[in-house]
Amino acid sequence: MKTVTGPTENIVIVGAGLGGLSAALRLAGAGRTVTVIEREAVPGGRNGLLTDSGFAFDTGPTVLTMPDLIADALDAVGESMDDWLELLPIEPLYRSYYADGSQLDVHADPQRMASEIEAVIGADEAAGYLRYVDFVTDLYRYEMRDFIDRNIGSPLDLLTPNLARLVALGGFRKLAPKVEQYLRDPRTQRVFSFQSMYAGLAPQDALAIYAVIAYMDSVAGVYMPKGGMHAVPRALAGAAK
Repeated sequence: MKTVTGPTENIVIVGAGLGGLSAALRLAGAGRTVTVIEREAVPGGRNGLLTDSGFAFDTGPTVLTMPDLIADALDAVGESMDDWLELLPIEPLYRSYYADGSQLDVHADPQRMASEIEAVIGADEAAGYLRYVDFVTDLYRYEMRDFIDRNIGSPLDLLTPNLARLVALGGFRKLAPKVEQYLRDPRTQRVFSFQSMYAGLAPQDALAIYAVIAYMDSVAGVYMPKGGMHAVPRALAGAAK
């Protein structure tokens, strides 16, 4: 991690997006005096808000995953997320329709999802799905602490025991064939691999480590904040004042 020399008691953050607000909360919690500068009338950045004729529209994200990251930012200043946000679980996460007329509802609860797959496709595919859940759960455990939720200041910072675990797990193979090791039906293959396209990569081109995104929504769950997605930056900004 890089450090800054000289006085750091007073901090100016340019931009009240989610990153700027999160940084402000963490710095304030560490005892710094923080000023956030924002050009728009409301906080949020890409998680913005458009109002017109008495109606309000979210202009960025449409759903929320990994709410524990928001809870961590609020906790930095001694605030509880429950006091600032009401999160409504989305159920089902997706409803997929296929050319053969079949339909598959995607649930965050693995046992419920396995039952859905067994009813629509079969018991063998349901068992493969549960093995896939184990795979993406391991990916999340190995990636989150050492790579996702960590500042990387040097390539040497990547050399951790979890890097070796990711290699052994097959995380650096291609995503599509890795998914096919667990899921044999094209319907489930598509539902649990398309998430790499959030990062601009087709499953055939992405590395298997991108399957961690499937864990973040299809296993950990998807939520809608009451009041819309702009409730998130409003909560962070409110706690930062």
